[in-house]
Amino acid sequence: MTVDLNKNEGIAMTIDYSVIRANIALLLNQQRLATLATMSQESPYCNLVAFTPSDDLRMIFFSTPTASTKYTNIVNNPNVSLLIDSRTKSGSDAQTGMAVTVLGSVVQDLQQDIDALKGQHAGRHPQFKDFIYSPDCAFIQIRVQRYILVSSLRDVSVLEISK
Repeated sequence: MTVDLNKNEGIAMTIDYSVIRANIALLLNQQRLATLATMSQESPYCNLVAFTPSDDLRMIFFSTPTASTKYTNIVNNPNVSLLIDSRTKSGSDAQTGMAVTVLGSVVQDLQQDIDALKGQHAGRHPQFKDFIYSPDCAFIQIRVQRYILVSSLRDVSVLEISK
């Protein structure tokens, strides 16, 4: 799918959404951790989470203790954001790196096999298997609404996910 941007400014730009989708999928599959932003009553709240994307990019999964602040925040406000990026410890890749912001909402009772999804999540993060299957943990499912991909510090692309 392609789209013309900036038509009002006389600049014809074409975006290939299949390339954007492929770049997002590549980044999500290469990275294992994301910064999750939830909202408390006073302010935003961020945590590091081990995540698993669905193959179609419509969902992202993670586990969290039900006694955590992030879980309480999610129960009170299901709208969340994730930041996933390709930077390294050195920071030398800031000019060439990619970052994607994921906007979505936590959903309950999807018509999916939760055990299979937990298995997929545990397979991606075997070091957290006991944590993922702990009775004190909730398996969180984010329905993605939008991806915002930033590459080379200036190139911004938005991918809307239809329901």
